[in-house]
Amino acid sequence: MAIIKDKVYENLSEGLHNVVIKKVDDLGAEETNFGTKDRIRVTFEAQDQKDKEGKPVNVTVKYTKSLHAKSAFVKTLLAPLGISAGTEFDTDALVGTKCQVVIQHKESDGKTYANVTAVLRIRSKADAAQAPAENF
Repeated sequence: MAIIKDKVYENLSEGLHNVVIKKVDDLGAEETNFGTKDRIRVTFEAQDQKDKEGKPVNVTVKYTKSLHAKSAFVKTLLAPLGISAGTEFDTDALVGTKCQVVIQHKESDGKTYANVTAVLRIRSKADAAQAPAENF
C-alpha cells in the first residue's frame, strides 16, 4: 500500500520581497477560463525569506505567451523591468534577473496561496540619488 501526502509548500509572506527569476518553463497549451492558451511559468526565488530547511522560498506566476502591449506578460513583467520585447523575445533572457515582487495572500479550496500582485525593477543607486527628497 502506498501512502500519498499532499506536499505543503511554504508561502512567501505578504509584502515586498527581493527575488531573482530562477527559471522560465514552457508549459505548452493549457486549458484556461478563456480557452486553450500557450503558457509559460516564471519562478521567482526569494532572496530575503528561507523555509524551515534553510532553502529560499519560491513563488510562481503563469503567463500566456504574448508580446502584445496589453498582455499580462508585457504589462506586469517586462514593462516594469524596463524590458522591450519587440516582435520576438527569448524568455531565457529573464533568468537571473533581480527584481522585487509584492505578495498578497489569497485563500482558495481551504488553502492559502501567495500571489504576485506586482513586479518592480530594483532601483540603482544612481536612480535613488536623483530622486527628490520627500518631506514626511
